[in-house]
Amino acid sequence: MGGMALGRVIFVTSFKGGVGKTTLSANLSSVLARMRHKVLAVDGDFGMRCLDMALGLESDVIYDINDVINGGCRTEGAIIPCGKTKNLFFLAAPMSKPDTILPVGRFMDFFRHLRTQFDYIVIDSSAEESPYYLAFASAADDALVVSLHQSMSIRAAEKTGIKLQSLGFKNLRLIVNCYRSDFVKGEALPSIYDLINLSAIKLLGVIPYDTNVVLDQEKGETAFGTGDNVASPYEAAVYNIACRIKGINIPLFKNVNKPKKKSRYPFVGNI
Repeated sequence: MGGMALGRVIFVTSFKGGVGKTTLSANLSSVLARMRHKVLAVDGDFGMRCLDMALGLESDVIYDINDVINGGCRTEGAIIPCGKTKNLFFLAAPMSKPDTILPVGRFMDFFRHLRTQFDYIVIDSSAEESPYYLAFASAADDALVVSLHQSMSIRAAEKTGIKLQSLGFKNLRLIVNCYRSDFVKGEALPSIYDLINLSAIKLLGVIPYDTNVVLDQEKGETAFGTGDNVASPYEAAVYNIACRIKGINIPLFKNVNKPKKKSRYPFVGNI
């Protein structure tokens, strides 16, 4: 490639539905874009497309990734710029599952091309191990396995990690979503240390239970895209996760319990 830097493909996944994969994919993509990276958010959930709604782009989708790979349109015709967030782009999944399964090699070739165009490509996966799930997984570098703050959900994350390891993934990281510190104090839910012991996947981030997530998502707003002056706890948590993905060491709960003004987040320049 003549020394050209290639983008990094991140697979956001879990075999358990309803854990927050789509919400994390949308917010993480948004924060990385606000850090001045060119980011493509890809909906990999064929037949259950929701990432367009989380990004506020449901009315803008015309073509999808299946159209591109099948030659029905050019890549540029299917990729949608997210007007609310500079540097953020979106590629939709089809609303229904295609009748024919495309060869994995076609996905690999397509993502090789995308890597030359974007710094980060974030794939929101399905919850089922379909041929498309495996095709998207084969194109990724890293996997973020999402779990709710529940022992049963952690077990599903563990099973997901075992499958990904069998596919050759070496960089697996766990994201614990909807963490309830108040329930930990009452010993109703496992602590962070318990969660680490329950899972063999290395912990990357913890997102607290925050009603602002639902309110923002219903409006099609992503992290740091609202007009609030102070960052919500979930926004601070996703920011911390984005920093760690970039290789920046940062405390697990930095600014989460005591969020600071959005104007103090260093989105301009290197952080």
